[in-house]
Amino acid sequence: MVRTFLAAADTGSFIAAGRRVHASASAVTERIKQLEFQLGARLFDRDKRGCRLTQAGHRFLEPAQAMVRAWETGRSRVTLPARYLHSVRIGGQHALWPALLIPMLNELTRVRPDIAVRAAAAAPAQLNRALAVGELDMAFLYDPVLRGGIRIEQLVADRLVLVSSRPERDWREIFVHFDWGENANAEIRARMGDLPAAGIELELGILALDWLTSTGGAGFVPERMARRHLDEGKLAVVDGVGGIEFSPFICWRASLDSGICTTVIDLARRHGVHTSAL
Repeated sequence: MVRTFLAAADTGSFIAAGRRVHASASAVTERIKQLEFQLGARLFDRDKRGCRLTQAGHRFLEPAQAMVRAWETGRSRVTLPARYLHSVRIGGQHALWPALLIPMLNELTRVRPDIAVRAAAAAPAQLNRALAVGELDMAFLYDPVLRGGIRIEQLVADRLVLVSSRPERDWREIFVHFDWGENANAEIRARMGDLPAAGIELELGILALDWLTSTGGAGFVPERMARRHLDEGKLAVVDGVGGIEFSPFICWRASLDSGICTTVIDLARRHGVHTSAL
């Protein structure tokens, strides 16, 4: 019931909440009614537009998140082998796994063998939601959402640059739109105005570089991610188009153990600074 409550609070819809928790809208309604009966308070106001938290619902939100976190922590700990004294759940945007997060996790298991790790790759919206409801302890992504109880720091400075694998051609003729998130898309539109109508729109993360070099295209990619390809001459920055700030961030729950948090952040920064393919 608590997960259903959190899903409804986050989506603003019993129907959308049902899709998230794999239940029908009527089942969501029944679960919320049971929860309200147990708490002795109405948690949602509903109308044709969806559902909104009441004052009581807002007051229950943080305890509900804490309940889910406690359950997940307890469930993971009881099944761990005795050698693990701690656990952490880490999520990352797909583009950040190959060059940053996989090496970081490899080193984490070496320097802190007492920490059990659950890791997942997901889109920014999923990572932000999982952090908010306590399904993740930490997340690495380009498009964080400011929320209470979540701390955010920039990992490294980066920017989106327009590159082409065929600099002899007009980039507008071979432009491919890569989806780096709504904020990045809005910045590109504000900077560039009307872009060429891209016949191809892709959400590939780091695979965008392979696409550009193999098909002969042009598009916006993170500069650090493209550094090796630029150095090798496989891609070239398009002249006259400035970069757009686009940096990866570390997000973590304020309740996360400070020792684990410090260790993971230090390792992430070390790999973030030294890798040329972030």
